[in-house]
Amino acid sequence: MRFDDIPDKPFGVLAPIDKNVFEIMWAWLNANSGVLALLLVLLPLCWSVYTHLSIKKQDLKERRFDAYHKLIQQLVERERNDMPLRIDRQIAVVFELRNFKEYFPVSLRILKGLKEDWKDYGPESKRTRLHDELDLTIQLMEAKRSKCFWQ
Repeated sequence: MRFDDIPDKPFGVLAPIDKNVFEIMWAWLNANSGVLALLLVLLPLCWSVYTHLSIKKQDLKERRFDAYHKLIQQLVERERNDMPLRIDRQIAVVFELRNFKEYFPVSLRILKGLKEDWKDYGPESKRTRLHDELDLTIQLMEAKRSKCFWQ
């Protein structure tokens, strides 16, 4: 039986469900069983992949958050209270901050403030290297930030 064989009913008139409707539905299900089976297999698979990727993305976001805050801590705090800040380590941390694009706005404010605070900190030779690295990183962040839409 085909859809064309169903008699027309006036709009709004509910016809009693007869055997022909079920036969049509059953015939359609039989004719499309391969596609329906494929959909029933693929939908849960796609949902599992989506869930897995969402969890991984959130985990990566949390790890980047922790890594960023650890870098900031290493930048501004001493390893031990009785020792001075290590300028070479700070240079490396300033360089690593370039990898955290999502934190550029706050990183820029922090680095500009630290550059001002550290005008006279440490030996002259190392201080110059630290200020050079601060300047390079600030310039790079400002250049990349101006290209981004999320300023």
